[in-house]
Amino acid sequence: MIGGCEMQGIPQTFNGKPHRFTWTYRSAQGEPLGYVARFDADGKKDVVPYFKRMNGQGWQSGSAAEPRPLYGLDVLAQADIARAVFIVEGEKAAAALQSLGLVAVTSQGGSKAATKTDWKPLEGRGRVFLMPDNDEPGADYIEAVAAILRGFPQPPEVKIIRLPDLPAGGDVADWISARVEHHFFDWDGFQPVPESGINTAALIADFQTVVQSNSEPVPAEWLGVSATAAATDWQAPISLQSATLPPWPDDVFPAQIQAFVSGLSVSTETPPELSALMVLAALSAAAQGKYRVRVKADYFEPVNVWTCAGLPPGSRKTAVQGAATAPLSAWEKIQRDIAEPAIKQAQSNHATQTERIGQLRKIAGKATGAEFDNLKKEIAQLEADLPEIPTAPQVWAQDVTPENLGTIMGDNGERMAILSDESGIFDILAGRYSGGIPNLDLFLQGHAGSPVRVNRGSRPPVFMQNPALTFGLSPQPDVLRGLTEKPSFRGRGLLGRFLYALPASNLGYRTLDASAMLPDTRARYEGILMAMLNQETASDEAGNPCPHILKLSSDAQQAWQSFAHKTEAGMREGGTFAHLHDWAGKFPGAVARITALLHIARHALIRPWEHEISREDMAAALRMADALSAHALAVFDLMGADPALDGARTVLRWIEREGKQEFTFRDCHYAHKTRFKRAAELEPIIDVLIERHYIRPRVAKVAHRPSRILEVNPAMMGATA
Repeated sequence: MIGGCEMQGIPQTFNGKPHRFTWTYRSAQGEPLGYVARFDADGKKDVVPYFKRMNGQGWQSGSAAEPRPLYGLDVLAQADIARAVFIVEGEKAAAALQSLGLVAVTSQGGSKAATKTDWKPLEGRGRVFLMPDNDEPGADYIEAVAAILRGFPQPPEVKIIRLPDLPAGGDVADWISARVEHHFFDWDGFQPVPESGINTAALIADFQTVVQSNSEPVPAEWLGVSATAAATDWQAPISLQSATLPPWPDDVFPAQIQAFVSGLSVSTETPPELSALMVLAALSAAAQGKYRVRVKADYFEPVNVWTCAGLPPGSRKTAVQGAATAPLSAWEKIQRDIAEPAIKQAQSNHATQTERIGQLRKIAGKATGAEFDNLKKEIAQLEADLPEIPTAPQVWAQDVTPENLGTIMGDNGERMAILSDESGIFDILAGRYSGGIPNLDLFLQGHAGSPVRVNRGSRPPVFMQNPALTFGLSPQPDVLRGLTEKPSFRGRGLLGRFLYALPASNLGYRTLDASAMLPDTRARYEGILMAMLNQETASDEAGNPCPHILKLSSDAQQAWQSFAHKTEAGMREGGTFAHLHDWAGKFPGAVARITALLHIARHALIRPWEHEISREDMAAALRMADALSAHALAVFDLMGADPALDGARTVLRWIEREGKQEFTFRDCHYAHKTRFKRAAELEPIIDVLIERHYIRPRVAKVAHRPSRILEVNPAMMGATA
């Protein structure tokens, strides 16, 4: 275990102490979850956990996410349920017993961290023996563990083994060491007990004898104490609301864009998240369809993004949207003015030819023979030569039906942006004009950039090879709250494509006397977007338009890869994004898109594709990503995306309403039986309340069988739920 530590990112020295040994925490399937390393010198030691993976190989110091995994979880998973399990304090002691072929586990963090560990793998086991260290912390540790185990619906048989002849603070490793020394063998207590040089069978038999002769039941007085018996006070409850949102970064866009974003927020007295996401959508509208970013050799992302900032009415969302989209509207007007003569000429020619066709049809209606045949050919030729009336270029729209969206995208280079400060588009997506049947295909394909065919009634169908659709929305929070009531929205991945913000409203606290933005700031922002809009697409070998390819620098690619690994780990059971696979699975791709937009805006006046995307722009996008991930958690929490957390709030309101100081699991289930049909559905809700320190389990004898009783934190009434 010593060899290979540097490969895992574990140093050879810590606080001047050399590395002594490393223990590996593994999943039930044997995959490494993290490490605990010991460094010691001159009788002093440091025990350091390494659980937070930094990249594909390295690990960062820090405890595992709570609830922490057991050490020996892989050994436990492979053992028959009837085999005895030994719980000890410390990885050294557990590893010593494991080297003798015994099933032994422990928790990470020492004697005061028992309640931070997931002990559920021991539920339903046959026999569990607690082996405390010979000191007061050791006694407190097994007392806490005993209460946790006894609180399970199917608790194992629990007994205590107090090993004889242990030195002060000694443990089972010291007991083994004394027997090994008796055989004149030098064992350091860290390496596995050697299989040669000693009589291992005799050692195991001696241990079993000691276990049998020193086994005692859990003290009766422990049956009434909670799982946190090692502590006299409760920990403060952790709010069931989403974590406090971080400050929005004010240094993510290129300088001239950032000046506009910050100035717009100040001048309108609106949260910076609103300006940032509306400007990001405007950049997306200007650049989409013209670029793709190559994340890896075989992995490309388009550059269009979907943004959604939730704010209440009266928050001046319309003013922010108007300012952010002003360059888009100005460009559209310029293009209309340029196209207008050609449009009018085409309309005139079309009308003239249509009139001529009408006249010829009247004559043909009376003609016969060769005259009729000649007129028929002339009419057919005129119809074939009817001029197509061009449309003025359009960059963005508001509420459009899927059918109309297909038409305007087909007329505008397969691109369109939907920018709105209202929520009508969600009603359209839900099927307002299609009999209540959601019509999402074109929208989803427009985000992904996958080919699509749009049938347009009497007009020829449109084939789009690289459709690009941008969303920039700012609905009311109540609208977001109701989106998960539309199952197809979540089930088909619509909601997982948005970058969300849910800033705190400042209504009631505005000065109403903010300074206007400087004209030069607006002008520079408009100039950058105009340049992006005027940039032409690339051409393929056949001369057809295609996107320019943007490449990441090696530093930017490594930073993205590290972020993607971190996000992936967050989707594991118990991780930050465990309930948001649909959103988190797309998040690294969204960050690549954001990075590309920052790069395009930075190089808008030159050729963005001739420059690699820098580490600077990737770092800026990752700063934005930190804030976006926190806001996404808040939005999906608002939507009720985590059933356990939402259910925990329901149970907590019941506790407060009834003024409960303690309650049984059975009573809680009965009170909520209309919502939680089966007791198993309530289990994760209770787990959340225990993990957040609102309640804690204890066991009491009722009617000849253990009744699961849950104590309520006395400080709960003053906690923020």
